[in-house]
Amino acid sequence: MRRIRYLTLTIGCCLLLLMAEGQKHDYVWLMGYNSHLGDTLGFHFGNTIFDFNSSTMEMRRDSLRMNFDFTNTSYCDSSGNLLFYTNGIYVANSLDETIENGDSLNAGWLQYKWDTTIRKYGYRDAQGVLAFQDGRNNSYFLLHSFVDSNVNKAPFGARLLLTYLDMDENVGHGKVINKNQTILKDSIGTALSATKHGNGRDWWILVQKQLSNCYYRILIDSSGPHVLPDLTCGAATVPLFDAAAACFSPDGSKYVYLNVKGGISLFDFDRCSGTLSNAKYMPLRVLVDSGWYGVGVAFSPNNRFLYASVSVHLYQFDLSAPNVFASIDTVGVWDGYAAPFGSIFKQPQIAPDGKIYINCGNTETVYHVINNPDAKGDSCNFAQHSIALPTFAGNSIPNFPNYRLGRKVGSECDTLWNDLTPDPSPKERVIKVFPSPATDVVTIDYGFTDWSKQGDVAMEIINELGQSVLQQQLPKYSGFQRLNVTSYPSGIYITYIKRNNQIIATSKFAKQ
Repeated sequence: MRRIRYLTLTIGCCLLLLMAEGQKHDYVWLMGYNSHLGDTLGFHFGNTIFDFNSSTMEMRRDSLRMNFDFTNTSYCDSSGNLLFYTNGIYVANSLDETIENGDSLNAGWLQYKWDTTIRKYGYRDAQGVLAFQDGRNNSYFLLHSFVDSNVNKAPFGARLLLTYLDMDENVGHGKVINKNQTILKDSIGTALSATKHGNGRDWWILVQKQLSNCYYRILIDSSGPHVLPDLTCGAATVPLFDAAAACFSPDGSKYVYLNVKGGISLFDFDRCSGTLSNAKYMPLRVLVDSGWYGVGVAFSPNNRFLYASVSVHLYQFDLSAPNVFASIDTVGVWDGYAAPFGSIFKQPQIAPDGKIYINCGNTETVYHVINNPDAKGDSCNFAQHSIALPTFAGNSIPNFPNYRLGRKVGSECDTLWNDLTPDPSPKERVIKVFPSPATDVVTIDYGFTDWSKQGDVAMEIINELGQSVLQQQLPKYSGFQRLNVTSYPSGIYITYIKRNNQIIATSKFAKQ
């Protein structure tokens, strides 16, 4: 077994080499809890798994030992194979084994004194954990929010912690090398969101400083995570002890923060400097809206629309409008459905299939979904409680950044790449197009794409006569595109994926 070099590392000298490309790291979602109870009184306990590795999302029931409350993330390799997952209490590998030394995450007063059931059911910070890779080897790290109390009173966000794991240890079963290392201590928010630096390798994370309108900037670069000394500020003051949600747009150009006691703050974000600008604020008080506390935010895959789930309302904002907040459109109002406690709207998350899934924040057996989030108004096709889950899993949803975002080409911080060097292997691979033969819809899987390379990625479909029947740009949020071929004449069609008009992958399918 090779020497464990991480034992001597400090927060300031981690020598991380982050992956320059993100691919299918978010292709498997795990939710649910009470898996040890089985079926009781007609209710289905256990875990629900969303798997995006097929032409459509595959949903199945499983019986993992891990229970997920609000804190939730998982991580797959570049091919979409599950590697590990966590509920903020411990880390497990794909065999459902607790990784060596992977227990006792976020250990403290909250789970050992205030409410001991947290150790059983999972940590309770929505958006409370994010996972990233150390690109030099099969090592990873978690950034996770730690909630505590210094006087045994009400819990509050107190620290941001760092945990390292090496999946090559224990013959591939994994080992946590260091855990619960403090990188930031203050009265801070717990809603974590990240976006790629403009150089396409590093990461930015913003953390809310409570009782101020400022945000800590955390840069994760090749030497590790660094809390920068100067905060970036703007918009409204973040209240103390507040439930909140935060999100970057898929292209990293926008950042939004929504809190229960105040409203919604929207910013432009500079991926080079990590600073906020052009702050906008709108009061959107949840307690006026309803007695519920569900909040969440997500951007549409095309970066045009912002969605805010506020308990019993789902709002859409058009970022292309002259006055963004004046464009507010109520695209969903809770219809009172309960399965069984109340299927309200909480945390949205973009999926690899381009849809936005929304959990309920309650112990429910349903999810909501925005089927066409790139469309304006009711055309977004928001469907309440339309995803029937096989278990009680509606309270939790994984927290992911956009792993597929590449560098900001042409910016002052785009300094790590040499575009004059020719690609030694321009054809990356044969893409999967299925089903074949097709009758109505085919799915094109382009999740392998390296988004760190310069240039837009496009898809072109050619018929048997060599005529182009479709040309379109491919968005970076997704690994799939579904194409309606109902009107296509029967025959053989060739699919090309191109970068800068150069073919990087190809396949063909038959239309009946």
